[in-house]
Amino acid sequence: MLSPGSWPCIILLYIYGTVATSLVTQSVPVIGDIANYFHLSHASAGWVISIPSLITALAALFGGWLVDRIGDKRVIFGGSLFAFAGNVVVVSAHDVSTLLGGRLLEGVGYLSLTVGAVTLIMRTTTGARRSIALGLWTSHTAVGIGLTLSLVAPLAQHGERWRWAFGGHAILMAVLACAVVLLPARQANLQSRRLADIWLVLRSVRPYRVALASGASAFIQTGIMAALTVYMSRRYSIAIPAAAGIGTLAEVFVALACLSVGYLLKAGVRGGRLALAGGIVMLCGGVALYLPTVSLVAAIVAVCVFSTGIGLVNGYIWTLVPSAAPSTASLGATSGLVAQATYLGVLLGPPAIFASFYEGGWVVRVGLVAIAVVLQLAPILGWGRSEDYEDRRHGSTQALGRN
Repeated sequence: MLSPGSWPCIILLYIYGTVATSLVTQSVPVIGDIANYFHLSHASAGWVISIPSLITALAALFGGWLVDRIGDKRVIFGGSLFAFAGNVVVVSAHDVSTLLGGRLLEGVGYLSLTVGAVTLIMRTTTGARRSIALGLWTSHTAVGIGLTLSLVAPLAQHGERWRWAFGGHAILMAVLACAVVLLPARQANLQSRRLADIWLVLRSVRPYRVALASGASAFIQTGIMAALTVYMSRRYSIAIPAAAGIGTLAEVFVALACLSVGYLLKAGVRGGRLALAGGIVMLCGGVALYLPTVSLVAAIVAVCVFSTGIGLVNGYIWTLVPSAAPSTASLGATSGLVAQATYLGVLLGPPAIFASFYEGGWVVRVGLVAIAVVLQLAPILGWGRSEDYEDRRHGSTQALGRN
């Protein structure tokens, strides 16, 4: 068993998150082949991609409560089994109902793995290591998307080779299900949680502040990134692979910025200043990207600037989740609430950006960038030190003792 809070344990949890992300994105490069095989409409093909994210957007709060009740390690193990089963079902699917059923199982696995892994990180780390670990965690989506697109794209336009993507992922999930034995167990003295305990989180203001900021961040990030390939190829008349490469480059900047957050906080940079700087960088890059007079090279620079800003802000947002929890026993439900808002943003962002693709629509896109920046910063500026519930309670106890 790995030591709780050790870097090998954190890296293993990061792998769970990265592989879980590919549950959603593994269908994207081969969706044309899947649609041709099952004779799907554009709308139905969109559902094949979106079902795992939809499950998380609807049920993440309950999933977080389940983590609090039965333990993060058990939820991660169950999520690995659901993801494995879902992949196997998709590989063997020969009708639409079976295909969607397999994606539904993958969605349950995706929810369980993402909420369970981040809660285990928060439960087993403190101080600077927690900030660095959560900054690392926020990069798992960008890394998962980049790796999946790179590995699965060669299978596209090769008949039924799309099944290989899901078969390979099933093998990965089987390995990760076995690797659960390496994760630290739940503390034996933790009280069992009731379903009514969700209200402890829902009655608190701080989780909503973090959830709003994270949802706005996911809305604009996924909206811009999902539409980037189409936008760049149409706007500058470049090939689709070249436009997709720009998106991959931008995701690298997101990951690097997320990784830097914990180290910047450890070095003494104030969280509020870090978020404000990231917001300004994000705003400048997002606005410049859509200005009608911007050249191709300037647009590439702009999207990388935007990615750096969104990575800094999003990384800082997730370091606030432990301090937003009303108690240490409700870390799972709190992270579930934040995840639920995040994936609502993931679902709504791309349609909003795509809907602005008309003459003069750049004004709408610039407005969406500005609104998203405000919604990210307003709830978290002035938050104070990223202490958790136990730190706050200990500080209050000391103050009472002095009185």
